[in-house]
Amino acid sequence: MRLGAFLVISAFLLGGAVTPLAAQHRSPPRGLQESSPHRGFWIGFGLGGGWEEFDFDFGNRGRGAAGYFRMGGTVNPHVLFGGEALAWFREDRFGQDVDRVNVTASALLYPSARGGWFLKTGGGVASATRAGVEQTGLGTTFGTGYDLRLGGNFFVTPNVDLMVQFFDEATTASLLFTFGVIWH
Repeated sequence: MRLGAFLVISAFLLGGAVTPLAAQHRSPPRGLQESSPHRGFWIGFGLGGGWEEFDFDFGNRGRGAAGYFRMGGTVNPHVLFGGEALAWFREDRFGQDVDRVNVTASALLYPSARGGWFLKTGGGVASATRAGVEQTGLGTTFGTGYDLRLGGNFFVTPNVDLMVQFFDEATTASLLFTFGVIWH
């Protein structure tokens, strides 16, 4: 009697332990996929170029290099929130360095949880420098892009951004085209 009770109890306990372990190795039913590639912490950077329209006391217009660094967290499959540093820089016709930088709190909005297309907006601090003369003010960024999955949580991302800066004497605008990578 003791041996029979021991075998029944052992089989019950062993069966209860094996069922969850076996469930871990089952494939998900066909047709079900990950609902969103965006989750948790994310970080990205990119390089490219762009054009600037600038018109304060030492007027400047031209094209130059651009780059960004951004990172943050996923609020939900449709919204990523974080910080971004977006820059445009070049050397003018007099050999002087000219740069524009926005450091903003940014939101990336994905209309489709499974799609890679997003809209981006952000606001924060702006800085413009030419030949060591620096202006600071407010900056905002509006943009769009598309995350193309390479594998796992790694994406390549073409971006188009409009970087607007507000200073005491003027407002500047730069149109930037960058190509970057992002990891979620």
